[in-house]
Amino acid sequence: MTSKIKYLPDVQWLKEGGNKSIKIDLNQKSPENFAHQNDEIEASDDTMRVPSEGMDKNNDTSVAGDSFSTPMQNYLKQLYRLDLLTPKEEHKITRMLRKLEDKLVALLQKHKISSLELRSKGVEQRGSTGAYDHGLIIYQAEKLMREANLSKRNHSAIQNALTSFQAQRKRLIQCNLRLVIAIAKRFRNPSVPFIDLIQEGNVGLMKAIERFKPQMGYRFSTYAYWWIQQEIQLALRRNDDLVRQPANVQDDMRSIHRMLNQMRASGLSTSDENLAKQTGLELERVQSLLKLPGPTGSLDDPISDDQNSTRLDYALSDEQFNTDQLASDKEMAEHLRTAVSRLPQRQRTILSLRYGLTSDKDCSFRVIGEQLGLSQERARQLHADALRQLKRQWR
Repeated sequence: MTSKIKYLPDVQWLKEGGNKSIKIDLNQKSPENFAHQNDEIEASDDTMRVPSEGMDKNNDTSVAGDSFSTPMQNYLKQLYRLDLLTPKEEHKITRMLRKLEDKLVALLQKHKISSLELRSKGVEQRGSTGAYDHGLIIYQAEKLMREANLSKRNHSAIQNALTSFQAQRKRLIQCNLRLVIAIAKRFRNPSVPFIDLIQEGNVGLMKAIERFKPQMGYRFSTYAYWWIQQEIQLALRRNDDLVRQPANVQDDMRSIHRMLNQMRASGLSTSDENLAKQTGLELERVQSLLKLPGPTGSLDDPISDDQNSTRLDYALSDEQFNTDQLASDKEMAEHLRTAVSRLPQRQRTILSLRYGLTSDKDCSFRVIGEQLGLSQERARQLHADALRQLKRQWR
C-alpha cells in the first residue's frame, strides 16, 4: 500500500510528538552524542518529512522511532519542548545568577583560592572585562568540598550556593539554545558540519553568560548574539582551509575579493592601486595578499557528478613527473648559465640568440648576423668558437 508524504515545519512536527519527559545534560560546552553525518545535518532544515494519517498507528510508531530518531532530530525535539523565558524571568535569572556567582567567589576566596584561579588563562590578552570562568568556579568549589576539611556549616553553604548556581545557569543555557541554532543556520558552510557550528555557538552562549551584566538594562539575547556569532565565525576561520592563516589576513582577503567582484560588476579597473583605494588598505599590503596561494584541496575530492573521478586520477604519474630528473636538469642549467657568463660579450650574445637563452625563440645565423652587423658565415664561426670555449670550461 502506498502512502502519501506531507511536509510540516519543525515546530509543528515537534509539538505533535509524544509527551515524554526530557532531560538535557549541559554540563559540557556542547550537545552530546552528535554524529557527523549528512543525513543528520539535513534534519535541521526548515522542513522535514512525517508520515500521514493514511498509515496505521503501528507503522507510524515504527517509522517515527527508526527513520526520524537521529541525534540531531532528538536534540531539536527536546529544544522545542522547552518554554522560552519572558523578559522578566530572564532579568530575574541573570540577576540571581550574578549574585550566586559573587557569593561563590567570596566563599572560595575565604578559603584561600585567589581570583586568578577562577579566570581562564589569557583573558587579559583577549580584552575581557575580568569575568570569571563558570567552569573553573564549579571545579574549584567541588574540589574544595571534596578535599578540604570543611565544617558542616561551610560545606553546606558552598553546597547550597553551588546547587542553585548550576540550576540557574543550566536553565538560562537551555532556554537560549534555540537562539544558537537560529544564528548557526545563517553560517552554514560545506567545510564545517552544521552540528559543529551549533557546538561552537553553544560555547559562545556560555561565554556570554559569564560576561553579561544585567544592570546594563538590555536583554540577554541581544548581548549573547554577538558572542555566539563570534565563536561560529572563528570556527569557520579555523576550518576554512588546510593551511590556517591569521584572522586579520582572512578578513583583508575577504574585503579584497568582495571589492574585486564589485569593481568587475561595475566595469572599473581592478588594478592594485584601485583596490588599495577602495578597500582602504596600503598598496604593499594589497600586493602581498594577492601573492598568497589560493585555497588548498584534497586529491580525493570528486570532480564529476558521478562521484567516481577525483583529482588524483588526473595527477601526473611518477614516470611523467620525476623529481630526481627535475633536480638534475635544474643543476645542469645553473652550470650552463655560469659557463656562458664567462664567455666574451659577442660570443655570449650569439649563443643566447641561437638557443633562445634569453627568449623563447631560436634565431638562425642569418638573423644573428643581421642583428650584430655580421655576415652569416662570420656568425657561424663565432658560434663554433663559443662552443669550443664552453667545452674547455666543462673539462
